[in-house]
Amino acid sequence: MNKIVFLSIFLWSVIASCSGDEDKGIPVVNLEALHAIPLDHSIDQLAKDTTFIDVTLPPNARIDQLSQEELGKLKAAAYRFYQHVTLEDNQYRINLKSPEVLHLSDQVVKAYEQAISNTNHFADSMAKAGQAIQLPPVSEQYLNNLLK
Repeated sequence: MNKIVFLSIFLWSVIASCSGDEDKGIPVVNLEALHAIPLDHSIDQLAKDTTFIDVTLPPNARIDQLSQEELGKLKAAAYRFYQHVTLEDNQYRINLKSPEVLHLSDQVVKAYEQAISNTNHFADSMAKAGQAIQLPPVSEQYLNNLLK
């Protein structure tokens, strides 16, 4: 039960933090919805190869308004990025020497980096308020569910 609560908090904070700068076209990314909405096509190859992914969505785009192609790109980008995220001392760390190895647009990488920063800040704020939470690790199961 606690794991579900912590995962919900993590996903909520990532959801809240993944809205981008509308003028620059940084995508609005809702990781919980990405995980929950199934695809009608496989993205295994896209997620695991080196095809460049660039997703520019209209301002205030909603997940349910995306085409299956756009949704697949966002899921593949999340899969690539979160493979390089670990949990250390209740803080998410991005273990990535060069973002170019992800073959993602700078806008997508920056949106995910901001999500990690906001999630870490949220966990710190909760701890300082005396309501410490344990952030869940990014598991293989979560990553694999993005591919569906």
